[in-house]
Amino acid sequence: MQPQFTGIIRRSLLSGALRRAESVLLSSGQQTARRNAWDSVCENRRLARDRQESERVLLRATR
Repeated sequence: MQPQFTGIIRRSLLSGALRRAESVLLSSGQQTARRNAWDSVCENRRLARDRQESERVLLRATR
């Protein structure tokens, strides 16, 4: 198996294990709040990457 696929499988297994632990330890409302917060973090990271890429493009265009 290629290394990149091994990493994907490991992340998938870890993600599933974390979700199972979360369902045991947290109430439904807490699970939803945590997932919403994580979704916000991921979206903010995506937007930051987009801003950085836009900045790089603009800097290249002005040279």
